[in-house]
Order: sequence, then C-alpha cells, then structure tokens
Amino acid sequence: MGLPQNIKRRRLELGLSQQELATALGYRTRSSIAKIESGDSLPPTRKLEQLARVLDTTVDALCSDQAPAPRWEDATRSAVGGINGGASLASLDGSRPRVAAVILAGGQSTRNMQNVPNQFINVMGKPVIMYCLEAYQRHPAVDQIYVVCLRAWIDILTAYVKQSGLSKLVAIVPAGETGVLSARNGLAQVRLRCAPEDLVILQESTRPLVTQEDISKLIQMCVDKGSATLCSPMKDYAQVLRTDDRLDFVDRNRTYALQTPDAYRISVLADALQEAEGRPELMELTTCAIMRLHMGHQLNLLECGHNNMKVVRQEDIDVVTALLRRNS
Repeated sequence: MGLPQNIKRRRLELGLSQQELATALGYRTRSSIAKIESGDSLPPTRKLEQLARVLDTTVDALCSDQAPAPRWEDATRSAVGGINGGASLASLDGSRPRVAAVILAGGQSTRNMQNVPNQFINVMGKPVIMYCLEAYQRHPAVDQIYVVCLRAWIDILTAYVKQSGLSKLVAIVPAGETGVLSARNGLAQVRLRCAPEDLVILQESTRPLVTQEDISKLIQMCVDKGSATLCSPMKDYAQVLRTDDRLDFVDRNRTYALQTPDAYRISVLADALQEAEGRPELMELTTCAIMRLHMGHQLNLLECGHNNMKVVRQEDIDVVTALLRRNS
C-alpha cells in the first residue's frame, strides 16, 4: 500500500470528505486531494507534514507499505462532563498538539437595535454564535470547543447546542467582565484537559464568517511560531491620526485591523496572562492580542480577507445575511 492509498484510507477512517481535507490543507477545491489519492500528483514535503497532522498520523506511516497508524485513537476519547458528551482526546505518543477552540461570547453590545447581545441575533434561522460553533465543529484539526458566555444566556445557549448536536463542545463557562478576563476563564478550562504544548484558539462569537481555510492557516502558523493573529489590511484610501492639534497621514499599506481568531501555544498564553496579573489596565482590554502588544510582545500576523467581519450594528447583520445566502 503506497502513499496515495494510505492517504485515502486514513481520510475515510476519519470520515472526512475530499473537500473537507482539501479545506483543512488550504486548497480551494477537492480536485487537489483527488489528484493526490489517484497518484496523479504528490504533495510537497511541507504539505505532507501538514497532511499527516490533519490525518492524525505520521509522515513515515503515510509513506510506508502498511496502513497508516493513527496518532490519536477514537477509543481514547472519553466524556469529560461537557454538553452532548463533549470529548477530550488523549494522545497516544504526543506526536501532535491538541487544538482547543474557545468561543468568546461575553459581550453585551446591543447596538444592533434589537435589544439582544450581538452573538444571539438570529440570522437565517439561527443565532450568530452558532455559525462560529459549527465552523470549529467541522474543522478536522479542532479537537475541543469551549464557550465563555454571559451568565444570563448560558441556559439559552445550552438549549441551542442540544438541538445542534455539537459533539466537540466540552463546556460552557461564565464570562468575565472584559475580553481578557473571559479568555482567562476559558483558558482555565482548557488547561484542565490539555498540555502546555497544545494549542488554544480564541474566537469572537460575533464573527460568524470565519473560514475553514483561515482556521487551518492559523493553526499552522501557531505550530510554527507559537502564536498567530488574524488581521486584514486597511482598505480605505486615506487615514489620519490626530495628535493634539495636528493631523498626520497614516500609511494604509502598513496599517492592519486586528481580528479574531487568534491562536497560541497554551504555555505562551498562560505566561502572558500571568505576567498581566496585577495590572488592571491590561486585564481591562478587549483581546489577548492587544494585551500582548501593550506588554511589548511580538504578534505574528496572518492576513485574511475583509469578509471576516464582526456583527455590531444592523448594517453588519444585513451584510452577513447576504454573504451567507451567497455561500449557501
């Protein structure tokens, strides 16, 4: 059994379609996977290593004459008391980091004119937050999902989750008063089940259009560099910065809007939060990426498109609805 057959067999064992595997690897269409599995083309070494990670196996196993052995056995999945029997993956040989996604749903903004937190606005039959949860449920490299939620909305979210059958959801925990404090609450839950070298993704629940491709690229950059932050380039023609009574031009080619998701090796984020303890001005910030910037840490920026928008106002809901309809 050669490389093409091993890839196909392992993909089928995991229940992945060719399109799902293609998306996880950053390909646009399933044809790239079809060509690899048929033997018409071979993945480059860099892609082969990524392919092994996504398929929960090793490069040596994929290239061997034997069927590839999984790095993570389904039999090792055990319930951890989460919603819908949310599961924690146990590593057999420590060969790849686990990936936990923390969905941050602690915001209380109601600028949408509907008197409902933005993450619970109904768009095409379901709340905005469910689009985020479903994106991470679909992604084959994500092992666990956690939600940090407004206390008053936990029961409502639980009801939505039970209807949806999100098998990766481990826990819903109360939000903190700020974005950073909410991230800290989520990380505390993740650390109960994951190792310092594992990865955690922080995702705002009000960005329902996060793509599988961006999640894959974010994970890869985090594996390589220890952290990664999604961003988009400035699209407006001119920006100015007011300093006292003076206006200065800002070079839009060097200006980026920080977004989520952002991803961290767990030890990196834990160390940053510990360093920020006792400094209220840091704990009051909205995101961990901004917190780390204030602390002088380097951000690894991953550029994405402008459709990863945040639902804040009614016009945002209209645009998101149009984009979802176009993609459906």
